[in-house]
Amino acid sequence: MKRASAAPGPAEEAKSATMLTPERIAQLEAFDAGGKRVLSVYLDLNPQRQARHAYRMVLEDLAKEIRSRLDRKEREGFQAEMTRVQEWLEGQALQGDGLALFSSEPRKFFQTHWLPIRVRDHLAWELTPDVAPLLEVADEYERYAVALVEQDRARLFTVFMGAIEESDALRDKLVPSRHDQGGVSQSHFQHHHDLHVLWHLKRVAGRLAALFRSRPFDRLILAGPEEVTSELRPLLPDPLARRVVAVVPLETYANQREILEKTLEIEARIEREAEERLLGELLESAGAGGRATRGLAPTLEALWLGEVRTLVVADGAQAEGSECPNCGRLEPGDVATCPACGSATRPVHDVVHRAMARTIEQAGRVEVVHGEAARRLLEVGGGLGALLRFRAVVDPIVA
Repeated sequence: MKRASAAPGPAEEAKSATMLTPERIAQLEAFDAGGKRVLSVYLDLNPQRQARHAYRMVLEDLAKEIRSRLDRKEREGFQAEMTRVQEWLEGQALQGDGLALFSSEPRKFFQTHWLPIRVRDHLAWELTPDVAPLLEVADEYERYAVALVEQDRARLFTVFMGAIEESDALRDKLVPSRHDQGGVSQSHFQHHHDLHVLWHLKRVAGRLAALFRSRPFDRLILAGPEEVTSELRPLLPDPLARRVVAVVPLETYANQREILEKTLEIEARIEREAEERLLGELLESAGAGGRATRGLAPTLEALWLGEVRTLVVADGAQAEGSECPNCGRLEPGDVATCPACGSATRPVHDVVHRAMARTIEQAGRVEVVHGEAARRLLEVGGGLGALLRFRAVVDPIVA
């Protein structure tokens, strides 16, 4: 896996949420700290906090909790890193509703991401960047495109992480209106009108295809009068047609707030439905010898064996744990010696977060479930489960 390059200092931070692709998150997680610790900071920067600078007090409270667990030497390194981050924050004009920041002065590494959405306050002081909150963001927010169409005009939007941007607008002045009919027969006029509408909608489909090539999106919503959206849909190339998740009535003069609210409503519904299906598959397959696990210990075991295809995590799930620096095995709780290789382990602040990062290292997927699905997974699996690639078979003769 490609290693993330070390940044020379705070002046060279990463810029926007649009950069948070799974590939970039994987590169960040794979950053080689050379045995040094990395400070990972997540802050909720909602407007009320920004106005009162309350996020600074929250950061200090999180830091106090970590200091209480460190010895004197470790505290010195941690405090030096905290001072670096706090001084950087003092000189910043805040640019979003959330911040993700990663810092390791010994490795000359400093990377920030302004996020247009709120995140949970979180601080980690580990040997690797804690990317689990970014994985949650990437899982919860897919990129949507919205095509708002009429017979003679269209507006194209992209929606990502709660932010909307109008990407294109077009109007076909050749589509004849009723007052253009003149003395032309009704049937001839209708044919002429329908032909120009068809050309217009083919043009819209072409613009959508161009948008998909330049800024790939996961889902597509068609909006507008039913007679127009029903004509547009068959004109879409297969990659776009497969991404259509909703067709909704909307006026072309709808403002961006209305379009965003409708998109987020659809996105939330689709995400919750997908999470319920995923949890159902996991629970159905998690029996003896099945292709799934549920529970902290069996899921961490499957992860160590390289079996995990999709790690399923309940929103808010966390647990203390241990990690073997020799073989990489993760264990729930405070385990002094690795049960696999006998090496001394080291504590990790949240073994669930570490499992999420490890899954990405192994080219697996992470899915975070919310609401009722999260409640059920916490109840029956301690907040963690996995769909498996395969089940390792142990030869009984060898064993």
